[in-house]
Amino acid sequence: MKDARVRAIRRHPRVGEGSCTSIDECWDDDAIVKTLDELGLLTPDDAVGWALEQEGLFLEQGLNARWGADDDPQLLAWKEWREHDDEESVA
Repeated sequence: MKDARVRAIRRHPRVGEGSCTSIDECWDDDAIVKTLDELGLLTPDDAVGWALEQEGLFLEQGLNARWGADDDPQLLAWKEWREHDDEESVA
């Protein structure tokens, strides 16, 4: 049975299964559980909050290597991600 925190992350529309985020594509369940445990994040809500923040940081790191044009795909992806930050509610 999957950890409740991992289930919450995997079900979340922004970072869950099928979202094509780094959380979806690069993090396996065991690595997520280990990281959440190390950070002391015990609830599903805290886990989703971590996953959203982690993905935001992943996208922001990409800005350090982008080519600099205003239509750069990395910048557009980061801006799109940030547009949803204010409307995000962890449920």
